[in-house]
Amino acid sequence: MSSPSALFPSGNQPDGESIGVSLTVSALRESPRTPGRYVVTLSDGQSLVIGVNALASAGATRVGATLNESAVAGLVREAAVSDLVARAVGVLARGRRTRRELELRLRRREPDLALVTAALEKLEASGLISDEDVARAEASSRLRRGEAPTRVKQALRVKGISGRDAAQAVANAAADDEFDEGAACRAAVAKRMRALAKLEPQVARRRLIAFLQRRGFGGSVLRNAVDEYFKMSEDH
Repeated sequence: MSSPSALFPSGNQPDGESIGVSLTVSALRESPRTPGRYVVTLSDGQSLVIGVNALASAGATRVGATLNESAVAGLVREAAVSDLVARAVGVLARGRRTRRELELRLRRREPDLALVTAALEKLEASGLISDEDVARAEASSRLRRGEAPTRVKQALRVKGISGRDAAQAVANAAADDEFDEGAACRAAVAKRMRALAKLEPQVARRRLIAFLQRRGFGGSVLRNAVDEYFKMSEDH
C-alpha cells in the first residue's frame, strides 16, 4: 500500500502549528475498503477515512504530525462528507434518484444540512447524480407503462423535479417514443375492463373512469376512450 508521506517531501507539508487543544496522528494506513483513501487515527482514538487532499490540507501526512483544532475539525468534516457520499452511491446503485430524494435520504443519517449539501455537490461534480437524466428516464419508463402525461409530471414533481423541467422531460419522452395519449388510454380501458367485465355496465363504467383518472387521464381523451369501448360492447 502507498504511504501519503511519500506524496509530501519533508519540508513541504502544511503547517501543523497547534492552536489551543492539539492532537497527533497516531496511525496512518491506506483504507482496505476504499483504495486511494486513508484511515488516520488520532491520539484521542478517533479513526477517520480521509482523501489525500484533506490529509495534505490538515498536515496529517505522517505518524506523529501535530494537528491544531482547525485541522482536526477539517478532517472530521471531510470524513463525514465522505461517509455521506459513500452512502449515496450505495443508494444510487439500487436505482435512479434525484438530488432531492438523496437529500431526504441522507438527512435521516445526518441532520447537518451543510454536510449533506457538500456531499451532494461532490456527487453532482462527479456526474453521479443528474436530475435531468432521472427525469428523462423516469418519464419514458412511465409513459411506456401507459401512464398519462399529467400523472407522469406529478410523479416527477414528487421526486423534486421542477414543474418546467418535468414538463420538458415528458414532452421529450413523448416525442422520442411517439407516445399517443388516446391510444394509451384505450389500451388502459381494454386491460382494466377484463377485470370489470362481469359488473353491471353503469358500475363498470364508474369504476373504469375512477381508474383512468388515477392514472392521469381526463377530459375528452378519457370520455372518448370510455364511450368507444361501451359503444363497441353494445354493438356486439
